[in-house]
Amino acid sequence: MENLKDMLILLYQLQQKDLKIFEFKENLKVLPETIIKKEKQITEIKANFENKKAEYVRLNSLKKEKEALLAAKEAAIAKHTADLNTIKVNDVYKNCLLEIEKAKADKSVVEDEILQLMEDIDKEVVNLKKYEEDSKAKEAELNKEIADTRKIVEKSKENIILMQEERDTFAKNIDKNVLSQYERIREGRNGQGLATIEGDSCSGCNMVLRPQLIVQATKCKELVYCDNCSRILFNKKDIQE
Repeated sequence: MENLKDMLILLYQLQQKDLKIFEFKENLKVLPETIIKKEKQITEIKANFENKKAEYVRLNSLKKEKEALLAAKEAAIAKHTADLNTIKVNDVYKNCLLEIEKAKADKSVVEDEILQLMEDIDKEVVNLKKYEEDSKAKEAELNKEIADTRKIVEKSKENIILMQEERDTFAKNIDKNVLSQYERIREGRNGQGLATIEGDSCSGCNMVLRPQLIVQATKCKELVYCDNCSRILFNKKDIQE
């Protein structure tokens, strides 16, 4: 084939474009995963905030229970105190006094528990407010990152389309038979249908090449393929940047 060397140089240049497109596509695959990860972080932040609120609600509910218990103790003290005026039997009178003392002791314990709960609630309010502020700031940051990433995705898609159009236009300069062989090989070789000769090895699979193959590839009289990976071989020293 005449001017095969020129065709191979064009083919090498085409592959550089293909590799760039491949890199863009690979990077594009990662971006949706990045978005999903950030959306998951937002979900976790919201869930954590709801858990914080649940603790605040729990403490308030417990405080109400204690207040109801305190009211019951006070009512019991009031009842027993009123009963003292009507009791005539000494033993019953003493038992009533004991009930009053016990109720007062229980009341003191409940009052202490309520005070502790009030302190805990006050702390929880402060912590909850701080956590809410931090959460909203983090959510805003993540939402911005997600929006920026989505813009990058769209821009990358546009770039790939433009690069593909440029690549297809460039490919028209290459002999159809040579291009067909290249396209067929690169489909099963991670997008690389051409390999340069690096020293005495194939750049595609790093296998040592037979001396005869290197000589044939250097002559550029016919398409020469690597025995191992089947890529088209081209001597790197012939590449004209």
